[in-house]
Amino acid sequence: MTIKNNSLIKGTYFPPGDKSISHRILILASQTVGKSEISNLLEGEDVLNTLKAMKILGANISKKNKKYVVFGVPPGGLFQPNKPIDFGNSGTGIRLICGLIASNNIKAKLIGDRSLSKRPMKRVTVHLKKIGAIINLKKDSYPPIQIQGNGEALPLKYNIIIPSAQIKSAIMLSALNIKGQIEIKEFKTTRDHTENMLKAMGYNIKVKEDNKYRYIKMINDKDLNSLNYNVPGDPSSAAFFITAACLKPGSKLIIKNMLFNKTRTGFISTLKKMGAKIKILKKKKVNFELVADLKIEQKKYLKPIILEAKDVPLQVDEIPILSIAASFAEGKSIFKGLKELTVKESNRLLLIHQNLKKMGVNSEIKGFDLHIYGSNNLKKGGANIVHHNDHRIVMSFYLANLICIKNNIIRDKSCVKTSYPSFFHHILKYLH
Repeated sequence: MTIKNNSLIKGTYFPPGDKSISHRILILASQTVGKSEISNLLEGEDVLNTLKAMKILGANISKKNKKYVVFGVPPGGLFQPNKPIDFGNSGTGIRLICGLIASNNIKAKLIGDRSLSKRPMKRVTVHLKKIGAIINLKKDSYPPIQIQGNGEALPLKYNIIIPSAQIKSAIMLSALNIKGQIEIKEFKTTRDHTENMLKAMGYNIKVKEDNKYRYIKMINDKDLNSLNYNVPGDPSSAAFFITAACLKPGSKLIIKNMLFNKTRTGFISTLKKMGAKIKILKKKKVNFELVADLKIEQKKYLKPIILEAKDVPLQVDEIPILSIAASFAEGKSIFKGLKELTVKESNRLLLIHQNLKKMGVNSEIKGFDLHIYGSNNLKKGGANIVHHNDHRIVMSFYLANLICIKNNIIRDKSCVKTSYPSFFHHILKYLH
């Protein structure tokens, strides 16, 4: 589909179910005794691979009337898999379930596709080995993961230096089968969906913060309660449409039922600093998660931004589309401390830089900082976009066509099925 550079974004938009929450609710519901019902689950490939993994590990999961029904197995009751568990391209799925297995007395081989086999796992497994899990990796860091869990693991204290919700959640999932108290200290705040879900399921968990650290205390003294859970709209998916609307003065977009967790909405603050007119219509809490409706009504071009490294973890998945926004903002934008982007589905830092240059935007990488020299002029476009099957690179540079004289060329866009299968359908619906 060709995008005209005079197109605007208009309509009432319901984002697909949140990807991070979809992974976690499937895993945690599979650790309860009883029946859980999940609505608005993201049916992207990554999440469906997590679903398949939990079925292999003993959960009974079926779809009825657009809802997923889960009958779980309690902590310590995971089934011994009779084949390798394939996670495709899902870094979240393989890391979280590695944590779950680590404290269960089973042996498993966790595999993935070519891209996943190049993503570092040691950052997670180094913590899981502390509870006695035996873990072997390719070249000491990469999948496949061979893991023998320790069903008699003892509680520990953890200091997490790398700001990663996946590391933290893997440790927390391992704690579900460890009697006693586990303590986790985070040096930077990361996504807290696992904590919120555990609270909603009646787990004994306490969270405290000060100016430097975030402290999590888990006491495993009772079973998780089953629950009915409606997955809120994914802000990382919505970010593409929100940013696109902010790019084009005259756009008007209403967002419904979007997750508004403070660890996921850093990009909203960034866009506002750039001059975006984003209004929160209403907020409510459901299962300890904040959900909101938003309104975007853009009248002016965006301004450049300096994004500090400390703010990157709260919007790490949105950097690709924010880079498109920066390219259409008059002046120099700097995104600092983007090291984490180099170990995503691709080296996103490098691909953003290379593809911006191809479509006529001056850009530089200095260390792990990205400098973008933007302007309100249309870009030449017509670039052959290199994406290495990274869904967020594909979606970002597809929407970049809104500001290009000639549409960029993107071959094989199927990787968007990873997180947003209905992406192109939604573009047709909201472009005017």
